[in-house]
Amino acid sequence: MARKSSALAALDIVSEGLAQQDGLAERLSRQRAARAGGERQAAPPEPPLAKTASATLAKDHNAWRRGKALLQVAIPEEVHLELSILAKRRRMTLSQLVKASLNQWLDAHGHALRLPE
Repeated sequence: MARKSSALAALDIVSEGLAQQDGLAERLSRQRAARAGGERQAAPPEPPLAKTASATLAKDHNAWRRGKALLQVAIPEEVHLELSILAKRRRMTLSQLVKASLNQWLDAHGHALRLPE
């Protein structure tokens, strides 16, 4: 049976994010979502070829980073907390919030460059 999302769990994610500012809160959130999804129903059996391909993808947790570069900005912890809360209220990741903001800034300043979602 899947656990219900609670305010206490949400606070736990925020407090972990404050304790370690390295994306831990986002990883915890993804792990909880994956656990909840896995507990609801077992996956149907797959053909042998598809099984090896999905096993390779499942092992590489950082596959989404391939072909991408990291943009870092050092900001005060208070600002990081407020941005995290804003993103959480809008049900998006902090990364999505930053991408949307950067796209809006580029548009406002007449640049044709856009960051893909």
